[in-house]
Amino acid sequence: MNTKVILHNSISLDTSFVGFVPNMELHYQIVSYYKADGYMAGSITAKTGLEMFGQPLQPETESDFIKPNKDSSLSYWIIPDSKGILKGQLHHYRRFEFCRDVIILVSRSTPVDYINYLNERKYDYIISGENHVEYKDAFMQLKEKYSIKSILVDTGSTLGNILLNKGLVDEISLVISPEIIGKQSKYLFEKIESKINLKCKNCKLMKDGYIWITYEIDKN
Repeated sequence: MNTKVILHNSISLDTSFVGFVPNMELHYQIVSYYKADGYMAGSITAKTGLEMFGQPLQPETESDFIKPNKDSSLSYWIIPDSKGILKGQLHHYRRFEFCRDVIILVSRSTPVDYINYLNERKYDYIISGENHVEYKDAFMQLKEKYSIKSILVDTGSTLGNILLNKGLVDEISLVISPEIIGKQSKYLFEKIESKINLKCKNCKLMKDGYIWITYEIDKN
Protein backbone atom coordinates (compact mmCIF):
# COMPACT_ATOMS: atom_id res chain seq x y z
CA MET A 1 0.00 0.00 0.00
CA ASN A 2 2.95 2.31 0.81
CA THR A 3 0.75 4.75 2.73
CA LYS A 4 2.11 5.40 6.21
CA VAL A 5 -0.65 5.38 8.83
CA ILE A 6 0.05 6.83 12.28
CA LEU A 7 -2.46 6.25 15.08
CA HIS A 8 -2.26 9.16 17.55
CA ASN A 9 -4.09 9.68 20.81
CA SER A 10 -3.92 11.08 24.32
CA ILE A 11 -4.57 8.58 27.11
CA SER A 12 -4.28 8.13 30.86
CA LEU A 13 -1.73 5.75 32.37
CA ASP A 14 -4.38 3.00 32.34
CA THR A 15 -4.98 3.63 28.58
CA SER A 16 -8.33 5.37 28.97
CA PHE A 17 -9.16 8.00 26.37
CA VAL A 18 -12.09 9.39 28.40
CA GLY A 19 -12.51 10.66 31.95
CA PHE A 20 -9.80 13.33 31.83
CA VAL A 21 -8.98 16.58 30.05
CA PRO A 22 -6.19 15.99 27.48
CA ASN A 23 -3.34 18.44 27.12
CA MET A 24 -4.60 19.73 23.78
CA GLU A 25 -1.61 22.00 23.20
CA LEU A 26 0.79 19.06 23.48
CA HIS A 27 -1.55 16.74 21.59
CA TYR A 28 -1.71 19.01 18.53
CA GLN A 29 1.94 19.98 18.79
CA ILE A 30 2.69 16.33 18.05
CA VAL A 31 0.07 16.24 15.27
CA SER A 32 1.94 19.14 13.64
CA TYR A 33 5.28 17.38 14.11
CA TYR A 34 4.23 14.55 11.77
CA LYS A 35 3.28 16.88 8.89
CA ALA A 36 1.04 14.15 7.47
CA ASP A 37 -0.62 14.60 4.08
CA GLY A 38 -3.95 13.61 5.62
CA TYR A 39 -5.46 14.10 9.08
CA MET A 40 -8.19 11.55 9.80
CA ALA A 41 -10.86 11.33 12.49
CA GLY A 42 -13.95 9.17 12.77
CA SER A 43 -17.31 10.85 12.20
CA ILE A 44 -18.40 10.45 15.84
CA THR A 45 -15.06 11.78 17.10
CA ALA A 46 -15.32 14.71 14.69
CA LYS A 47 -18.88 15.47 15.80
CA THR A 48 -18.04 15.18 19.50
CA GLY A 49 -14.88 17.28 19.13
CA LEU A 50 -16.82 20.03 17.41
CA GLU A 51 -19.35 20.10 20.24
CA MET A 52 -16.73 19.99 23.00
CA PHE A 53 -13.94 22.20 21.69
CA GLY A 54 -15.33 24.12 18.72
CA GLN A 55 -16.99 27.49 18.49
CA PRO A 56 -20.80 27.77 18.65
CA LEU A 57 -22.25 26.14 15.52
CA GLN A 58 -22.94 28.64 12.77
CA PRO A 59 -25.30 28.28 9.78
CA GLU A 60 -23.92 27.80 6.29
CA THR A 61 -23.24 30.77 4.05
CA GLU A 62 -22.81 31.00 0.28
CA SER A 63 -19.04 30.73 0.65
CA ASP A 64 -19.43 27.27 2.23
CA PHE A 65 -20.65 25.95 -1.13
CA ILE A 66 -17.33 26.89 -2.76
CA LYS A 67 -14.26 24.67 -2.59
CA PRO A 68 -11.56 26.60 -0.69
CA ASN A 69 -8.21 27.49 -2.21
CA LYS A 70 -5.76 27.06 0.66
CA ASP A 71 -2.04 26.45 1.05
CA SER A 72 -1.14 23.11 -0.52
CA SER A 73 1.14 22.35 2.45
CA LEU A 74 -1.91 21.95 4.72
CA SER A 75 -3.30 18.48 5.44
CA TYR A 76 -6.51 17.23 3.93
CA TRP A 77 -9.00 16.29 6.63
CA ILE A 78 -10.35 12.80 5.98
CA ILE A 79 -13.56 11.67 7.67
CA PRO A 80 -15.20 8.26 7.15
CA ASP A 81 -18.95 8.89 7.32
CA SER A 82 -20.84 6.18 5.47
CA LYS A 83 -24.05 6.92 7.43
CA GLY A 84 -24.00 10.65 6.76
CA ILE A 85 -24.15 11.75 10.40
CA LEU A 86 -22.22 14.94 9.64
CA LYS A 87 -24.76 16.21 7.13
CA GLY A 88 -25.20 19.94 7.71
CA GLN A 89 -22.01 20.27 9.77
CA LEU A 90 -19.09 19.79 7.37
CA HIS A 91 -18.70 23.53 6.75
CA HIS A 92 -17.31 23.92 10.27
CA TYR A 93 -14.38 21.63 9.44
CA ARG A 94 -13.83 23.22 6.03
CA ARG A 95 -13.46 26.59 7.76
CA PHE A 96 -10.69 25.44 10.12
CA GLU A 97 -7.43 27.30 9.61
CA PHE A 98 -5.28 24.18 9.35
CA CYS A 99 -7.62 22.22 7.09
CA ARG A 100 -6.82 22.24 3.37
CA ASP A 101 -10.25 20.77 2.64
CA VAL A 102 -12.43 17.86 3.72
CA ILE A 103 -12.52 14.48 1.98
CA ILE A 104 -15.32 12.14 3.04
CA LEU A 105 -15.08 8.35 2.88
CA VAL A 106 -18.43 6.71 2.11
CA SER A 107 -19.73 3.27 1.10
CA ARG A 108 -22.08 2.13 -1.62
CA SER A 109 -24.94 2.09 0.90
CA THR A 110 -24.48 5.72 1.97
CA PRO A 111 -27.83 7.61 1.77
CA VAL A 112 -28.37 9.36 -1.56
CA ASP A 113 -29.37 12.61 0.15
CA TYR A 114 -25.95 12.74 1.83
CA ILE A 115 -24.17 12.22 -1.50
CA ASN A 116 -26.30 15.04 -2.96
CA TYR A 117 -25.33 17.23 0.00
CA LEU A 118 -21.63 16.57 -0.71
CA ASN A 119 -22.01 17.23 -4.44
CA GLU A 120 -23.89 20.50 -3.95
CA ARG A 121 -21.08 21.84 -1.74
CA LYS A 122 -18.26 20.41 -3.85
CA TYR A 123 -16.88 18.14 -1.14
CA ASP A 124 -14.60 15.44 -2.48
CA TYR A 125 -15.56 11.93 -1.47
CA ILE A 126 -14.35 8.40 -2.06
CA ILE A 127 -16.70 5.45 -2.40
CA SER A 128 -15.30 2.17 -1.08
CA GLY A 129 -16.99 -0.88 0.43
CA GLU A 130 -20.63 -2.01 0.51
CA ASN A 131 -22.08 -1.22 3.95
CA HIS A 132 -18.92 0.12 5.59
CA VAL A 133 -15.79 1.82 4.30
CA GLU A 134 -13.12 -0.56 3.01
CA TYR A 135 -10.08 1.29 4.33
CA LYS A 136 -7.29 -0.43 2.43
CA ASP A 137 -8.96 0.43 -0.87
CA ALA A 138 -9.87 3.93 0.34
CA PHE A 139 -6.24 4.63 1.30
CA MET A 140 -5.10 3.48 -2.13
CA GLN A 141 -7.59 5.84 -3.76
CA LEU A 142 -6.43 8.71 -1.54
CA LYS A 143 -2.87 8.09 -2.68
CA GLU A 144 -3.80 7.86 -6.37
CA LYS A 145 -6.15 10.85 -6.48
CA TYR A 146 -4.60 13.23 -3.94
CA SER A 147 -1.01 11.99 -3.48
CA ILE A 148 -1.74 11.30 0.18
CA LYS A 149 1.14 9.09 1.30
CA SER A 150 0.85 9.59 5.06
CA ILE A 151 -2.25 9.74 7.26
CA LEU A 152 -2.38 10.65 10.94
CA VAL A 153 -5.46 9.07 12.55
CA ASP A 154 -6.62 11.02 15.62
CA THR A 155 -9.74 9.32 16.95
CA GLY A 156 -11.32 7.17 19.66
CA SER A 157 -11.15 3.40 19.96
CA THR A 158 -13.57 2.28 17.24
CA LEU A 159 -11.79 3.47 14.09
CA GLY A 160 -8.33 2.93 15.55
CA ASN A 161 -9.14 -0.66 16.52
CA ILE A 162 -10.58 -1.37 13.06
CA LEU A 163 -7.40 -0.16 11.37
CA LEU A 164 -5.17 -2.09 13.79
CA ASN A 165 -7.18 -5.30 13.32
CA LYS A 166 -6.87 -4.93 9.55
CA GLY A 167 -3.10 -4.45 9.77
CA LEU A 168 -3.21 -0.96 8.27
CA VAL A 169 -1.39 0.95 11.04
CA ASP A 170 2.38 1.48 10.84
CA GLU A 171 3.02 3.56 13.96
CA ILE A 172 1.29 4.34 17.26
CA SER A 173 1.87 7.71 18.94
CA LEU A 174 0.57 8.20 22.48
CA VAL A 175 0.59 11.15 24.85
CA ILE A 176 0.30 9.63 28.33
CA SER A 177 -1.32 11.85 30.95
CA PRO A 178 0.00 11.43 34.53
CA GLU A 179 -3.24 10.07 35.99
CA ILE A 180 -5.22 6.85 36.42
CA ILE A 181 -8.94 6.92 35.62
CA GLY A 182 -9.95 3.59 37.14
CA LYS A 183 -13.53 2.32 36.97
CA GLN A 184 -14.71 5.06 34.59
CA SER A 185 -12.10 4.10 32.01
CA LYS A 186 -12.81 3.39 28.37
CA TYR A 187 -9.77 1.64 27.03
CA LEU A 188 -8.20 2.63 23.74
CA PHE A 189 -7.36 -0.92 22.63
CA GLU A 190 -10.35 -2.76 24.09
CA LYS A 191 -11.47 -4.35 20.78
CA ILE A 192 -8.15 -5.62 19.45
CA GLU A 193 -8.71 -9.16 18.19
CA SER A 194 -5.20 -10.62 18.46
CA LYS A 195 -1.75 -9.85 19.77
CA ILE A 196 0.18 -7.04 18.04
CA ASN A 197 3.96 -6.88 18.46
CA LEU A 198 5.52 -3.44 18.79
CA LYS A 199 8.97 -1.89 18.58
CA CYS A 200 9.56 1.18 20.76
CA LYS A 201 10.72 4.04 18.57
CA ASN A 202 10.71 6.98 20.98
CA CYS A 203 9.93 7.71 24.63
CA LYS A 204 10.20 11.29 25.83
CA LEU A 205 9.34 12.96 29.12
CA MET A 206 7.42 16.17 28.41
CA LYS A 207 6.43 19.15 30.55
CA ASP A 208 4.24 18.57 33.64
CA GLY A 209 4.88 14.81 33.74
CA TYR A 210 3.38 13.89 30.35
CA ILE A 211 5.13 11.20 28.32
CA TRP A 212 5.18 10.97 24.54
CA ILE A 213 5.85 7.44 23.38
CA THR A 214 5.84 6.01 19.86
CA TYR A 215 5.84 2.42 18.64
CA GLU A 216 6.35 0.90 15.22
CA ILE A 217 4.11 -2.03 14.38
CA ASP A 218 6.18 -5.19 13.97
CA LYS A 219 4.54 -6.67 10.89
CA ASN A 220 6.95 -9.60 10.75
